[in-house]
Amino acid sequence: MQAVVLAAGDGGRLQPYTSDRPKALLPLRGRLIINHVLDALQAAGVDDAVIVVGYCGDQVRRALADLSPCGMRLRFVENDDYLAGNARSLWAAREALAGSFVLAMSDHIFDPSLLRSLVHQADGRCRLAVDHSVADGRRVDEATRAQVEGGLVVDLGKAIPRWNALDTGAFWCSQGVFDAITPAMRDGELGDVFASLARSGGLDAVDVTGRRWIDIDTAEDLRQADAMIGADGRLA
Repeated sequence: MQAVVLAAGDGGRLQPYTSDRPKALLPLRGRLIINHVLDALQAAGVDDAVIVVGYCGDQVRRALADLSPCGMRLRFVENDDYLAGNARSLWAAREALAGSFVLAMSDHIFDPSLLRSLVHQADGRCRLAVDHSVADGRRVDEATRAQVEGGLVVDLGKAIPRWNALDTGAFWCSQGVFDAITPAMRDGELGDVFASLARSGGLDAVDVTGRRWIDIDTAEDLRQADAMIGADGRLA
Protein backbone atom coordinates (compact mmCIF):
# COMPACT_ATOMS: atom_id res chain seq x y z
CA MET A 1 0.00 0.00 0.00
CA GLN A 2 1.24 3.48 -0.89
CA ALA A 3 1.15 6.69 1.11
CA VAL A 4 2.11 10.30 0.56
CA VAL A 5 3.35 12.28 3.55
CA LEU A 6 3.50 16.05 3.14
CA ALA A 7 6.57 17.45 4.91
CA ALA A 8 7.45 20.54 2.88
CA GLY A 9 6.11 23.37 5.06
CA ASP A 10 8.19 25.73 7.20
CA GLY A 11 6.13 25.28 10.41
CA GLY A 12 5.86 29.02 10.96
CA ARG A 13 3.51 28.75 13.94
CA LEU A 14 6.12 26.76 15.85
CA GLN A 15 8.84 29.40 15.67
CA PRO A 16 11.48 29.58 17.08
CA TYR A 17 11.58 25.75 17.24
CA THR A 18 11.40 25.55 13.45
CA SER A 19 13.88 28.33 12.67
CA ASP A 20 16.57 25.78 11.73
CA ARG A 21 14.61 22.58 11.10
CA PRO A 22 11.27 21.41 9.69
CA LYS A 23 8.41 20.78 12.08
CA ALA A 24 8.48 17.10 11.13
CA LEU A 25 11.93 16.78 12.76
CA LEU A 26 10.97 18.18 16.14
CA PRO A 27 11.40 15.64 18.93
CA LEU A 28 8.34 14.09 20.53
CA ARG A 29 8.81 11.53 23.28
CA GLY A 30 12.37 10.86 22.15
CA ARG A 31 11.52 10.38 18.47
CA LEU A 32 10.82 12.68 15.56
CA ILE A 33 7.24 13.74 14.84
CA ILE A 34 7.44 12.25 11.34
CA ASN A 35 8.55 8.91 12.73
CA HIS A 36 5.37 8.69 14.79
CA VAL A 37 3.44 9.37 11.56
CA LEU A 38 5.34 6.67 9.64
CA ASP A 39 4.93 4.15 12.44
CA ALA A 40 1.14 4.54 12.31
CA LEU A 41 1.11 4.25 8.52
CA GLN A 42 3.20 1.09 8.61
CA ALA A 43 0.97 -0.43 11.29
CA ALA A 44 -2.00 0.23 8.98
CA GLY A 45 -0.36 -1.66 6.11
CA VAL A 46 1.62 0.99 4.23
CA ASP A 47 4.90 -0.34 2.88
CA ASP A 48 5.77 2.39 0.35
CA ALA A 49 5.77 6.06 1.38
CA VAL A 50 6.53 9.11 -0.74
CA ILE A 51 7.76 11.98 1.41
CA VAL A 52 7.31 15.45 -0.11
CA VAL A 53 10.01 17.78 1.21
CA GLY A 54 10.72 21.49 0.79
CA TYR A 55 11.85 23.61 3.72
CA CYS A 56 15.17 22.13 4.96
CA GLY A 57 14.40 19.09 2.83
CA ASP A 58 17.94 17.70 3.05
CA GLN A 59 17.53 17.42 6.81
CA VAL A 60 14.45 15.24 6.37
CA ARG A 61 16.22 13.01 3.86
CA ARG A 62 19.21 12.53 6.17
CA ALA A 63 17.09 11.90 9.26
CA LEU A 64 14.90 9.27 7.61
CA ALA A 65 17.85 7.48 6.06
CA ASP A 66 18.58 6.17 9.54
CA LEU A 67 15.22 6.33 11.30
CA SER A 68 12.65 5.03 8.82
CA PRO A 69 10.46 2.14 10.04
CA CYS A 70 11.87 -1.32 9.34
CA GLY A 71 10.54 -2.73 6.09
CA MET A 72 9.00 0.48 4.72
CA ARG A 73 10.29 1.81 1.41
CA LEU A 74 10.76 5.58 1.49
CA ARG A 75 11.04 7.80 -1.57
CA PHE A 76 11.46 11.57 -1.66
CA VAL A 77 9.95 14.22 -3.91
CA GLU A 78 10.95 17.88 -3.82
CA ASN A 79 8.45 20.74 -3.75
CA ASP A 80 10.64 23.63 -4.82
CA ASP A 81 7.83 26.15 -4.30
CA TYR A 82 6.57 25.04 -0.86
CA LEU A 83 5.53 28.57 0.16
CA ALA A 84 2.85 28.49 -2.54
CA GLY A 85 0.64 26.12 -0.50
CA ASN A 86 0.37 22.42 0.21
CA ALA A 87 -1.66 21.64 -2.92
CA ARG A 88 1.63 22.13 -4.75
CA SER A 89 3.20 19.43 -2.55
CA LEU A 90 0.64 16.79 -3.48
CA TRP A 91 0.84 17.80 -7.13
CA ALA A 92 4.63 17.31 -7.00
CA ALA A 93 4.12 13.67 -5.93
CA ARG A 94 1.84 12.66 -8.79
CA GLU A 95 4.47 10.99 -10.98
CA ALA A 96 5.82 8.91 -8.08
CA LEU A 97 2.49 7.15 -7.56
CA ALA A 98 0.61 4.33 -9.22
CA GLY A 99 -3.00 3.84 -8.17
CA SER A 100 -4.69 4.90 -4.95
CA PHE A 101 -2.85 5.96 -1.81
CA VAL A 102 -3.15 7.21 1.75
CA LEU A 103 -2.50 10.93 2.18
CA ALA A 104 -1.18 12.08 5.55
CA MET A 105 0.42 15.21 6.93
CA SER A 106 3.80 15.02 8.65
CA ASP A 107 2.40 16.88 11.67
CA HIS A 108 -0.75 14.78 12.24
CA ILE A 109 -0.29 11.82 14.58
CA PHE A 110 -2.83 9.00 14.49
CA ASP A 111 -3.69 5.85 16.32
CA PRO A 112 -3.08 3.13 13.69
CA SER A 113 -6.68 1.94 14.14
CA LEU A 114 -7.85 5.24 12.63
CA LEU A 115 -5.82 4.63 9.50
CA ARG A 116 -6.93 1.00 9.31
CA SER A 117 -10.55 2.17 9.33
CA LEU A 118 -9.74 4.59 6.52
CA VAL A 119 -8.16 1.99 4.23
CA HIS A 120 -10.54 -0.90 5.04
CA GLN A 121 -12.42 -1.80 1.86
CA ALA A 122 -11.19 1.39 0.22
CA ASP A 123 -12.32 1.73 -3.38
CA GLY A 124 -11.66 4.12 -6.23
CA ARG A 125 -13.23 7.14 -4.55
CA CYS A 126 -11.56 9.73 -2.35
CA ARG A 127 -12.31 9.39 1.36
CA LEU A 128 -11.72 11.51 4.46
CA ALA A 129 -11.50 10.23 8.03
CA VAL A 130 -13.86 12.38 10.09
CA ASP A 131 -14.32 12.71 13.84
CA HIS A 132 -17.81 13.48 15.13
CA SER A 133 -16.59 14.00 18.70
CA VAL A 134 -16.28 17.78 19.06
CA ALA A 135 -16.16 18.22 22.84
CA ASP A 136 -12.66 19.79 22.82
CA GLY A 137 -13.30 23.49 22.22
CA ARG A 138 -9.69 24.26 21.39
CA ARG A 139 -9.58 21.53 18.75
CA VAL A 140 -12.77 22.88 17.22
CA ASP A 141 -11.23 26.34 16.96
CA GLU A 142 -8.13 25.02 15.19
CA ALA A 143 -9.42 22.20 12.99
CA THR A 144 -11.02 22.13 9.58
CA ARG A 145 -14.73 21.42 9.89
CA ALA A 146 -16.79 19.00 7.83
CA GLN A 147 -20.47 18.59 7.12
CA VAL A 148 -21.28 14.91 6.66
CA GLU A 149 -24.57 13.71 5.17
CA GLY A 150 -25.44 10.20 4.05
CA GLY A 151 -21.88 8.96 4.14
CA LEU A 152 -20.54 11.88 2.11
CA VAL A 153 -18.57 14.95 3.11
CA VAL A 154 -20.72 17.64 1.49
CA ASP A 155 -18.82 20.69 2.75
CA LEU A 156 -15.39 21.32 4.22
CA GLY A 157 -13.62 24.37 5.62
CA LYS A 158 -12.54 26.24 8.73
CA ALA A 159 -15.48 28.64 8.61
CA ILE A 160 -18.36 26.71 7.04
CA PRO A 161 -21.71 27.65 8.63
CA ARG A 162 -23.00 24.09 9.17
CA TRP A 163 -20.78 21.25 10.32
CA ASN A 164 -21.01 18.06 12.36
CA ALA A 165 -17.49 16.60 12.26
CA LEU A 166 -13.81 17.48 12.15
CA ASP A 167 -11.34 16.77 9.36
CA THR A 168 -8.59 14.55 10.85
CA GLY A 169 -6.15 15.16 7.99
CA ALA A 170 -6.11 11.51 6.88
CA PHE A 171 -7.34 10.78 3.34
CA TRP A 172 -7.64 7.88 0.95
CA CYS A 173 -7.06 9.26 -2.54
CA SER A 174 -7.62 7.86 -5.98
CA GLN A 175 -5.63 9.17 -8.92
CA GLY A 176 -8.67 11.32 -9.62
CA VAL A 177 -7.55 13.72 -6.89
CA PHE A 178 -4.99 15.08 -9.34
CA ASP A 179 -7.78 16.05 -11.72
CA ALA A 180 -9.23 18.13 -8.89
CA ILE A 181 -5.95 20.03 -8.47
CA THR A 182 -6.71 22.36 -11.34
CA PRO A 183 -4.13 24.93 -12.51
CA ALA A 184 -5.99 27.58 -10.54
CA MET A 185 -5.67 25.50 -7.34
CA ARG A 186 -2.08 24.28 -7.67
CA ASP A 187 -0.59 27.17 -5.74
CA GLY A 188 -3.23 27.08 -3.02
CA GLU A 189 -4.26 24.88 -0.13
CA LEU A 190 -5.36 21.26 -0.26
CA GLY A 191 -8.30 22.20 1.94
CA ASP A 192 -9.74 24.09 -1.02
CA VAL A 193 -9.14 21.12 -3.34
CA PHE A 194 -10.95 18.70 -1.04
CA ALA A 195 -13.70 21.23 -0.36
CA SER A 196 -14.31 21.38 -4.09
CA LEU A 197 -14.41 17.58 -4.25
CA ALA A 198 -16.86 17.49 -1.35
CA ARG A 199 -19.23 20.02 -2.88
CA SER A 200 -19.28 18.06 -6.13
CA GLY A 201 -20.15 14.78 -4.35
CA GLY A 202 -16.69 13.27 -4.75
CA LEU A 203 -15.55 12.82 -1.13
CA ASP A 204 -16.74 9.94 1.05
CA ALA A 205 -16.71 10.12 4.86
CA VAL A 206 -15.15 7.47 7.10
CA ASP A 207 -16.29 7.79 10.71
CA VAL A 208 -13.28 7.40 13.04
CA THR A 209 -14.93 8.88 16.13
CA GLY A 210 -13.22 7.55 19.25
CA ARG A 211 -9.86 6.97 17.57
CA ARG A 212 -7.05 9.19 18.84
CA TRP A 213 -5.35 11.82 16.68
CA ILE A 214 -3.74 15.22 17.02
CA ASP A 215 -2.66 17.95 14.63
CA ILE A 216 0.53 19.69 15.83
CA ASP A 217 0.55 23.36 14.84
CA THR A 218 1.65 25.18 18.00
CA ALA A 219 3.86 24.72 21.05
CA GLU A 220 0.76 23.87 23.07
CA ASP A 221 -0.14 21.15 20.55
CA LEU A 222 3.37 19.76 20.95
CA ARG A 223 2.95 19.60 24.73
CA GLN A 224 -0.46 17.98 24.37
CA ALA A 225 0.88 15.39 21.94
CA ASP A 226 3.71 14.55 24.35
CA ALA A 227 1.15 13.91 27.08
CA MET A 228 -0.98 11.73 24.78
CA ILE A 229 1.79 9.35 23.72
CA GLY A 230 2.19 6.36 26.00
CA ALA A 231 5.24 4.33 26.96
CA ASP A 232 4.72 2.12 23.90
CA GLY A 233 5.05 5.15 21.61
CA ARG A 234 1.36 5.16 20.61
CA LEU A 235 -1.42 7.60 21.34
CA ALA A 236 -3.13 6.70 24.61
